Amino acid sequence: MQKIDRALLIAANYKTTLEVTENSILELEELAKACNIQPVDKVIQAIEQIDPRYYIGSGKVQEVKKMIDILNIDIVIFDDTLSPGQLRNLEKILEVQIIDRSFLILQIFAERAKTRQAMLEVALAQKLYMLPRLVGMGNSLSRQGGGSFNAKGPGETKLEMDRRRLQIEISNLKREIEKIQQTRTISRQKRLDNAIPIVALVGYTNAGKSSLMNYFADKFGTDRTEVFEKDMLFATLDTKSKRIKKDNQPPFILIDTVGFISKLPPELISSFESTLSDIQDANLILHVVDGLNPSIQQLELTKSILKQLGMETTPRLLVVTKKDMRFSAPHIMEDYFYISSKTGEGLDELYQAIQSHLYEESRIVHLLIPFDEGALYQRLKTETTVIETKYIDEGTYVKAVLTPKLAAQLKKYVVQKS
Repeated sequence: MQKIDRALLIAANYKTTLEVTENSILELEELAKACNIQPVDKVIQAIEQIDPRYYIGSGKVQEVKKMIDILNIDIVIFDDTLSPGQLRNLEKILEVQIIDRSFLILQIFAERAKTRQAMLEVALAQKLYMLPRLVGMGNSLSRQGGGSFNAKGPGETKLEMDRRRLQIEISNLKREIEKIQQTRTISRQKRLDNAIPIVALVGYTNAGKSSLMNYFADKFGTDRTEVFEKDMLFATLDTKSKRIKKDNQPPFILIDTVGFISKLPPELISSFESTLSDIQDANLILHVVDGLNPSIQQLELTKSILKQLGMETTPRLLVVTKKDMRFSAPHIMEDYFYISSKTGEGLDELYQAIQSHLYEESRIVHLLIPFDEGALYQRLKTETTVIETKYIDEGTYVKAVLTPKLAAQLKKYVVQKS
């Protein structure tokens, strides 16, 4: 039976409120559990500035050393990214394995990655994390990669690489990811050319995005293959897309991608840029919030990441999940849709709101389709709301609700607008 490592978690309350720091270390606890590490105790130290040698003060380091002996600790996990020097100094004094939040998140991503693109992006992020830590860090990084905590990814063999070889591998990974992205770009361009609007699910990890996608796909999707969903952090790393169409209403593409979390390693954001870029094509954002933990901090974090992606002006609907698991609605200082992906409660209202936002500029258009262009008529039936169809001598007369873009594409068939 594999040994479960016992961990001590450490956070610095620095330039923020105690509540924010407490929430952050609770999140770190969940990250540790996701790596099959047992958090035994937590330490929060209020500091005026970060100690360049130890992150926390030297006096606190001595207290931590005593706690390690008393609590039989195997690993100390810090809630912020540590510098190579801090890692080296702490491991020398504390004589246990030292890892930071960034390394822990990268480890979870390495375990969760299933598709080739996700694996390549995680590998790139790990190498970018390692690169500045190679010089003088052999022992410490070796412990990270092959110590008592059996990490997946860069380990002792990777440490034998010199800096130049690691840089070459990083360049190769970037090229491979770029090739995959070119293929994905073609697919994305087809969606845009077809004038089918895109709705993106965004939000904190484990907020209920995949459950919401599965509900829509099961009820109204053309592809009912379920997206993996589970009550754990980062259950989904890869972008998933489903074509959604209800009854005689026009369709939209629903996409779901990796969830957000505070203090994401910059290497991860950089290497997952191609995956996150999928949501930049969205016409509408569904900002999904966990109804059991409607954290204002998490809500604001998602907004800030959307701003980083240049999407602060994209229309956004706030969606609070897990209505079936609460007795009362959470108090959030903005309008939201309160839904349950399990019971379907509130989802009809959400669907209608999506349609209203996507097709608010749509108009009823009268078209005459020649009989020899039956494929165009089938496209109208598939992609629009067809109100009326008549077969006359000149062809098929169709009254349909079209977006301005589609109406412009079909201008030569238009016989009347209202």
